[in-house]
Amino acid sequence: MVQARLQQNIRVSGSIRNAVKLCITALVIVYVINKLGWNNIISTCRNINLWYALGGLAACAVSIALGAVQWYLLLHRKNLHLSFREAFELYYIGMFFNNIGTVAGDGIKVAYVKQRHAMGKIGFAATFLDRFAGLLALSVFASIGCIVLLHQGEFHNPAVLKIVRLTAVLLVLFACLLAFLTMRRLRRVFFALVNKLRLPKREFINDLVAVTGLDFNHFSLIVTIGLLSLVIQSLRIATHLCSAAAFGILTPHNFVYFFIFIPLMSLLMIVPLPFGIRETVGGHLFSLTGIQNQAAFLMQFMATLIGVAGSLWGGIEFLINVPRGVHQHKNSAPNPS
Repeated sequence: MVQARLQQNIRVSGSIRNAVKLCITALVIVYVINKLGWNNIISTCRNINLWYALGGLAACAVSIALGAVQWYLLLHRKNLHLSFREAFELYYIGMFFNNIGTVAGDGIKVAYVKQRHAMGKIGFAATFLDRFAGLLALSVFASIGCIVLLHQGEFHNPAVLKIVRLTAVLLVLFACLLAFLTMRRLRRVFFALVNKLRLPKREFINDLVAVTGLDFNHFSLIVTIGLLSLVIQSLRIATHLCSAAAFGILTPHNFVYFFIFIPLMSLLMIVPLPFGIRETVGGHLFSLTGIQNQAAFLMQFMATLIGVAGSLWGGIEFLINVPRGVHQHKNSAPNPS
């Protein structure tokens, strides 16, 4: 009785949360329409070059497929014997929900691995490392973009200067986290600190950090994941570049800003924000580079729609197969390592 009531409360709270997100999305869309004007939006969209849009869709689809390969490799790092087909389908499902921003797609993947294989910690570790590798690769691209801007002497805009400083801070933080994940001595210090402070659930925390950490014998995997991440994230930046080219607003001047702003917007994808928030933030950022407001905002909405279209198969797969299990087969549930 208590469990049934708890499940009902969870469903009600989930429904309320989704309703709030839909309301926020509606408000954002109304805000954008009022800000840009409906006639301006229509006239801008009429001039879209569909070939560039299709190019962005192709780049998006390839990046998701390579991302599935990367997640599969990270899962097998700890001997979680998920079939490639199962990992591929789960990754697509996660990307679809990440793109539409209703629920956390990463959470769906981890929950499935926990329920189906009883190895939730490994699922979390693989998903965390997958996301971290992507953000680290993007921070590398952003740093290169900042160096180009420094060489060109284009730090005259105070807002852009603040963003460049933020990028530098993020790169340092990611570098520190990379050192923590790859150096066993640093993790030992962390374990000792957690045990000394007697934090709640310290055994769970220690186990989670231990299963996420990488060792020297993972060197070849680290190199492979690093190269894959650079390719994947370059394709996702290419999706935004194609969106800009579709609207005819991509120029040699603003080209470099895509390598700086896309990583910042990708940080917003960590949280399942309602559709429209990330796009509005991106529109404001690119308007700083001299792009007209309507084109900057619509470019970001197009990039998101391309992402949804590229991962749409994941949504279909979720509706068809998740109620029965993503890939029906009988697996023994091994104990977490």
